[in-house]
Amino acid sequence: MADGKRRFSFRQLFRRSTPKPADRQIFNMGIQERQNNYMMTAPIIYSMVQQSVIVRTCITQLKQEVYRRGYVWEKAYDSICKSCGKKHNRPVTQCSRCGSEDLKMPDVKQLEYAEKFLEGYVNPSEQLFIDVLKELEDDLNTMDDAYIVLVKEYFIDGNGKIRMHRIKEIFRGDPVTMFIYADEDGVKGTKGFTCINHRDVLHTEPHHTCEQCGGNLYPVHYVNRANGDDQYFLEGEVLHFSKYSPSRLYGFSPVITLYNHIMTLIAMENYVNSAYTKSRMPRGLLAVQTRNLDSMRAFWRGVKEKMESDPHFIPVMGVESDSGGKGAIEWIKFMDSLKEMDYMSVKDDLRDRISAFYGVSKVFMADNTTSGGLNNEGMQILVTNRAVQMAQNVYNNYVFPYLVKQFGITDWVLKLPPSEEEDEIAELRKREIEVNIAASIKNLGFEVDMDEEGNFTFEKPEPVEGEMGEGGKEDKPAEKDPYAGTNIDASQLGQMQEQALAGGSKPQENPPATRNKASMNVGPDKRMSGLPKDAGNENVDKRTERRVG
Repeated sequence: MADGKRRFSFRQLFRRSTPKPADRQIFNMGIQERQNNYMMTAPIIYSMVQQSVIVRTCITQLKQEVYRRGYVWEKAYDSICKSCGKKHNRPVTQCSRCGSEDLKMPDVKQLEYAEKFLEGYVNPSEQLFIDVLKELEDDLNTMDDAYIVLVKEYFIDGNGKIRMHRIKEIFRGDPVTMFIYADEDGVKGTKGFTCINHRDVLHTEPHHTCEQCGGNLYPVHYVNRANGDDQYFLEGEVLHFSKYSPSRLYGFSPVITLYNHIMTLIAMENYVNSAYTKSRMPRGLLAVQTRNLDSMRAFWRGVKEKMESDPHFIPVMGVESDSGGKGAIEWIKFMDSLKEMDYMSVKDDLRDRISAFYGVSKVFMADNTTSGGLNNEGMQILVTNRAVQMAQNVYNNYVFPYLVKQFGITDWVLKLPPSEEEDEIAELRKREIEVNIAASIKNLGFEVDMDEEGNFTFEKPEPVEGEMGEGGKEDKPAEKDPYAGTNIDASQLGQMQEQALAGGSKPQENPPATRNKASMNVGPDKRMSGLPKDAGNENVDKRTERRVG
């Protein structure tokens, strides 16, 4: 070129990318193994949860609050522009971005199959969709790993490619047997491949075809290892999610964190149970010093019979004395009582620690001993509602969008509505604050209006003539009423104007100012009435006064 500059072109650029961060440890026991071998520990974990009344109460109450109001379908948008794709969440007549009036409303036909499918049984076990969701919530609170499995019916063309699918069944995947099939870096879909017809055969090359049916191969994302067989699942068939410890792969069981607390509570409950139902160690022993042990042994046989019938019976034992003195009696205590061991305080402390981890307050565990009034109880409900909101966000932000996408729905969203207490109270408080702010702004001189959605709008009014302008200059003063302060009423003013138009006398520009008097005659005037001076009424209209003499 003449100017010596080279012309720029994107084809001359070289592509480079940022390196992926290398993790110290993705898996501990292999490519697709967990850090903890749940195959061995999972039965123990589930057994602990089932035995502990405190843990099961927390999980049950939290689950009920999460799904108390079920699930609802809502519009993803109010309208969408066909030209630019702008989504509007309120009614509009034209696009706010490009100004186009070609808008599209949500398609109701998209919900026909999904609504009908989710309202009935979602699998041959006659489970409702809400039942499957409750199972997933139990897995999250126990293992922090949950799997939802979608059984699909595929439609394949002549070339063996998948053209479309339809969800036929929904199951809960067992966290004990389900695994994420990923490579050493934790990336799914790169390690193995399988075909749709033979899910128990794994291939390492993606470009080959199935040896049995000749079908195309697809990447494997999950594997189910149950009863010695492996079942491989493709992308879009299984979803794994965690709540307490989400990571690139697996979560971490909260029961393992609370292991010592749960086992201590179980041991305490077993001790109390054995203390009242089974033969137990006596509270103590009464030792008596004596020289005649034969008679004491005979007596002890009778004591044993009484102890079997009465567990609170205190035994007496004879001890031979070598001192030759008189016998002595000594009480020997074996163990402390429940009160001396501070049983209730220790139990309450462990319960509070477990319930605090799950976010369940004492109010939801039928404990009002330390509620401290309505304010404290309201705070406990608020804390639990926050734990419920955390659990619902997992489904609203991750699980349901995945499920809706697999149904092919784009105009609607599936949501879990918030808990009733938080929804109503928070909405009322928010509305009260909005109304107070609107009233304050109106007092400042702004014009307040409300749109169709119930939102307040504010507009600064234009300055009125006669008021101080923006530059500080005084505007044109307002005209004064020439008849202000006179006794001329409206009827007389009209007659005077008619006379002036007809050529009659013109009313005075500045008539003498007199007192304004009421139009109603409430009393006689003091002038020429013969009444005392104090009896006069100065508010009587002169035109209607009654003259005497």
